[in-house]
Amino acid sequence: MGGLPSVLKNKRGHAYILEGEATETLALGQAFAKGLNCLASQEVNPCGQCLSCRVFESGNHPDIFYVKGTKTTGIGVDDVRDQIVMAMTTQPFRYKYKIFIVDKAETLTPAAQNALLKTIEEPAHYGVFLFLATGVHTLLPTLMSRCVLVKLGETAKTPNAEHEALAEEIAGNINRMDILETLALYRRFEPYKESRESMTQQLDMLYLAYARRISQAASKGEPQCKQWHDSISAVQHTKQVLAQNGNFQLAVEMMLLRLSGNYSF
Repeated sequence: MGGLPSVLKNKRGHAYILEGEATETLALGQAFAKGLNCLASQEVNPCGQCLSCRVFESGNHPDIFYVKGTKTTGIGVDDVRDQIVMAMTTQPFRYKYKIFIVDKAETLTPAAQNALLKTIEEPAHYGVFLFLATGVHTLLPTLMSRCVLVKLGETAKTPNAEHEALAEEIAGNINRMDILETLALYRRFEPYKESRESMTQQLDMLYLAYARRISQAASKGEPQCKQWHDSISAVQHTKQVLAQNGNFQLAVEMMLLRLSGNYSF
């Protein structure tokens, strides 16, 4: 693995989502955590020789915590409260930061994510959160908006250029369209009617287009658009409707109207 991405070197936030292949995100998360608490390095690059680095290598660092689910259903509310929220109430044992590495963050239940929001939104100055995920589709917009998103490598699969282009076109322009222009976009989705996989990929790219805007605004400290959050909800709702064999055209048209802000429910 190469050096740290610039967004990590700059340490512009206290909560990060590392999205990519599992072994790569874990290696990067560990390197970042090790560097943050390094006693010798002035940058986020571990020296490998100081007491903190040596203790980290032993697997017993007192201020770096690996958060895991205790049930097969994923990482739940009790896991978050016991392993993060309670631990954040005390100062670091010895080093600068208390760092929480949440492996398989895509398995966080919605309730667990909600339980994290206040801790992440109003963190102690010593708190750093690293969410490692193979995909961000299960993460709530409210959680993502409080984190810096770092995409690694190909993020499991190279996105289809056609899907990505359509998603960016819609996310960038649909709020300026009237109702007729919005509904006319249905024709762009019609070729996916007979391919559930293609439609799922297109909806995933739409989700990411809006999630990227939320994450970028959060990382820059800029105000966020409520419509972005509403749009993500619209995409998620559409995936659920289609998964239940709902009417394809009606589901897509309702989604497009919600994305444009011309329809709500």
